[in-house]
Parts: sequence; C-alpha cells; structure tokens
Amino acid sequence: MQKQTYEVVIPDYKYWRQNIKCMTGCPVSTDSRGYVRAIAAGDFERAYWISRIPNPLASICGRICAAPCELACRRRGIDEAVSIRALKRFVTEKYGSSSANFTDNFTKKLVSKGSESGYEVGIIGIAGEKKSARISIIGSGPAGLSAAHDLALMGFKPVIYEMENVAGGMCSTGIPPYRLPRNILKAEIEVIKSLGVEIKFGVEIGKDIKFDKLFKDSEALLIAVGAKKSRMLSMEGSDAEGVFGGVDFLRDVFTLNEVSIGKNVVVIGGGNVAYDVARTAIRQKGVESVSLVCIEQVEQMLADVIEIEEGHEEGIKRINGYGPVKIEKTAQGNVKSITFKKCLAVFDNEGRFNPRYDEDDLLTLQADTVYFAIGQTFNIDFVKNSGLEVEMTERGTLKLAKNNVSTSLPGLFVAGDLAYGPKLVIDAVASGKRAAAAIYQHIVGKYINLHTSESHSESYGDDCDDNHVPHIVDYEKIHRLPVPGYPIKERLKEVSAPVESGFTHEMAVEQGSRCLNCAVNTIFDSDRCIMCGGCIDVCPEYCLKLVSMENIRGSESMTALFRNRYGREPEGDGAAIIKDEERCIRCSLCANRCPVDAITMERFIFKEVLKA
Repeated sequence: MQKQTYEVVIPDYKYWRQNIKCMTGCPVSTDSRGYVRAIAAGDFERAYWISRIPNPLASICGRICAAPCELACRRRGIDEAVSIRALKRFVTEKYGSSSANFTDNFTKKLVSKGSESGYEVGIIGIAGEKKSARISIIGSGPAGLSAAHDLALMGFKPVIYEMENVAGGMCSTGIPPYRLPRNILKAEIEVIKSLGVEIKFGVEIGKDIKFDKLFKDSEALLIAVGAKKSRMLSMEGSDAEGVFGGVDFLRDVFTLNEVSIGKNVVVIGGGNVAYDVARTAIRQKGVESVSLVCIEQVEQMLADVIEIEEGHEEGIKRINGYGPVKIEKTAQGNVKSITFKKCLAVFDNEGRFNPRYDEDDLLTLQADTVYFAIGQTFNIDFVKNSGLEVEMTERGTLKLAKNNVSTSLPGLFVAGDLAYGPKLVIDAVASGKRAAAAIYQHIVGKYINLHTSESHSESYGDDCDDNHVPHIVDYEKIHRLPVPGYPIKERLKEVSAPVESGFTHEMAVEQGSRCLNCAVNTIFDSDRCIMCGGCIDVCPEYCLKLVSMENIRGSESMTALFRNRYGREPEGDGAAIIKDEERCIRCSLCANRCPVDAITMERFIFKEVLKA
C-alpha cells in the first residue's frame, strides 16, 4: 500500500491574507468578511463603510454583482456560500447613496473611515502642484467612473466624455432596471460628480471631438469605452428584417428609443446578456413567447444560475445544445423562422472552443424577431483613424503594458472591457482604479506602492472573547436562504418592476451569522503542545490530524524553519499535528479543549495602505 504524504507549509503574511478567501476573490479586495460580520453584529453603518471604502459602486454591486467573493467563500466548500452580495445590498440600502441615512459630509466621512480601516481611499492630498493637470476619460461606465472617483480623491478634476445622454455605460444601457433600479445608479454617479468630476454628455469622440486633439490637450487620456457593439453571425437570412443585436435592443429599450418587436422572439446565446435580452423581451407589450437557444448544455452555460432559474419562472423557454443554421424570410423580407442543428460537443479534446454538430438533427422555430446575444465587441475606429502612432494587437485592440492599463503611447491609458474583454462590473471597477494609479504616476512622477503591516491578536472586540470566536448557537447548521422576490405577475408588468425584494433585518443578521470568520486562525504553540490529541478528538470537521514526520513533505519555508530551529530536515522520527485549513469552521473547540493552552484563536489584523 502506497504511503500517504501531506504537503505542509509554514504560514506567512501571504498565507494568512489569502486565507480570507472572500477578500482574495474580490477584484478590489473588499473585506467581505468584515461587513458580513458587522451585519451579524447589527452594526449596519460600519458594514456599509467597510463595503464602500474600496468600491465606489458598492450600491450597484449589491444589486448586480456576480459575486466572485461567493465563489471563493470557504463556507461554499462545506455547504453553501454566505449570501455576500445580498448582504451588501441590505447595508447599501440602509446607508448608501440612495438611502435616507446618506450623509451630506460623505467625502469627509469616506476619508476618515478609510484611514480607520487602514485602507486609504485613493491618494489623498499628495498630487501637489499637479492637481490642475487636465485628465480626460472617454466613457462613463464602471471603469471610467471608478477611475474618475479615485483621481478626484487625489485632488484632480477629471472630465468624462460620454456619447450617450446618460451616464453609467452598460449599467444604464445594458443592465435591465428590474435588476438595477435607475435611481440607485444615478445616486452613485451623483456622489462621484460631487467629488469634482465633470461629465459631458452626447459627445462622440472622433465625430464631435477629434481623438488626436483630445489627446494633445490632455496630460493623461483614459479610454474606458465598453463592449457595446453586438457580435452577429453571418448565415443565410441573417439580413432579414427582425434580426437584431441583443445589446442594441437593450440600449434602445433603456434609452427609450422606439423598439420593433414581434410576438414570437428567439434569443441566441447562453450568457447573462442573453438572459437580459430574453427577460427584457418578455416584458414588452405584444410579446407572446420568448425562446432562448444556445449550443451549450445547461451545466456549461455562462449565465448565472439565478438568471436561468428566474428566466424559467418568467416563461423563458430554454433550448440547450443547438446552434443556428439559417433564417427563413417571408416574401416581404421579414423573419419567418430560424433553423438550428444539434451541437454534439462545444469544445474539442484540448479544451478549445470548436463546436461539432450533427448536420441531420435539425430544429426549426417560428419567429418574427431574432436577437443575437453571443458576445460583444468594441468600436475604437476613433483611435485607428486618429493618425496617432499607438501599437495595436493582432485582434485590433490596443496593446497594453504589464499593468494592463498603459499603452505604447505615453499618457494614453485603457481600462475596463477594452483592456481584457467583457467581464464583471467589479472587474471594471478594479481596472479603473488601477488606471487612476497609473495616471497619477504618469503626471506626478511618483510610484504608488502598497505598504503592508500585520499582526495576530487574541484581543479584538467582537471577534473573540476568552479564546472563543463568538458565533450564534448552531451557526454551522443555518442554511443559505434565497433572496426573497416579488410575485412573478408583478415583476412582469413592466421592465422597471423589481425582481428581488431583498433580505429583512432579521434575515440579514441570521445570514450574516453563517460567516465562518476566516480572519480568525488557530495558532499552535509547539513548545507547549504535549501531543495528547485532544484537539483532534473534538474537531467536528476532522481538519486536524496526527501524522508521522515520515509522511510529511514540507515546503521550502518549512524546510528552512526545521534547519534553523532543529538542525535537520523535516522528516524521520517524531510526529506532528497538521491542519486542513479548508474545512475549519472556527468553532474554537480545539482551543477550549487543549489542557496546556497550546492553541489560541487569534485574529489576523493587517493594513494595506497606498502611498507614493
């Protein structure tokens, strides 16, 4: 029988920092654990500031974020993730920019709360004589707004140029108001404007203002245009009347343009945008049926599970495993039907996108309107036709430096979808913040560095009391609750009728109590340990094991520790207690059981401060 070996590491700053997985999973490093625990304790205002400090669009993300923090949540590996996104919505509704509790001295409080938390908001007051530098931003989507927000906190007064008559980018022209109420979007934007950001509407770069002139007149220019152009498929009949791009349809609906739509609608695509199109279409007057067809099987679909489930509730007919072949037209040139062929496999043996079809297995759907929602692309002709010498990629996008925001042309920067392709709103926020830091460096000539400090503490208020992590009784047995919603008939009345009603006070506190508090760690003092195994006996998740040293394979850090402390390699005679961090629920039973106080429950406290 082959001997089982265990690879062991010695914890360091990186280990403890990454142990807080929700924070590591968030592109802007939001301390999700912090605000979830604050909600569990009933301190809602503190929870709001923890969520808002690193994220200028926190209220928006509380509604629409795909929540990578939940995908990273350690509780997800035990039963289900903590409802982090819904809890963020709960506190932003209480203290966010659209709430009755929103404070007039927001900027002052934001800076003071940021300093208290150890996360400085932007680079406050260090721009010096360069504060008058002209900074221009093309696009008022999440990336452009986030960059402008941080630049304003640095003391600059950036100007955003927006081709639409409304700010927000795809948040306003692509995300349905039943998911993101426009008053919340508007309130977040108004806060950013109040910091000194100017937004000029109805300005199309390349047409109303030449790109080369704007670049020459600016000390820094940021391109933050989104992927607002629908990708279409060329096939027989694709030129028929009634065939549209899904993103174009959403833009027309949400900017109140006239929309032509038939009774029977077919949406092609399997992502969140496809569901936005389908669910928006079914809310239009005169529509009787909406079918969503994609080549992926349901488990391969890129759409969030909640989108699929809510779409089904609302009457969207989902057809998996078929790709479009041709569109049949009427004598007048309108869409009559669309034919699909069976998709046998989406990816080839090497995992590359390479669909394989059964040409004889066909499916025809009657339709008078077809929307393609298979992806989006960019329109950066204003750059290509400007005459400026900027390096491009083979795909026709701007070539970027390692920081993913700087171009080959000094003073020209890129953020958001154009930097990495369509992703999440929170990814765009992170990209905008990186761009702001790069612009600061370009203008002021100083690097911005992340300065860190760390410690473990046994005494830290609500998180610990007498070596015990406070949890409510049976916290490990509390199930994740679905976010309450409105009746289907009510939410289908109009496109602005909300779907979710959100957590109540009691539900939020209970759901926040599901957090395992991964900033608290079991710290072992090997000099005190008598290897009695009591901690192993009481561990309910079996995350502690007594292992012979001959079964341990150490990392470089562990090998170095053994050499320095014991003068030998970490192998041979003896035994050690090792811990499976993934399964620990911070119950404190091991620490309470230890007869020699060799185990303590200590919170990892760290500060990450941006300094020039």
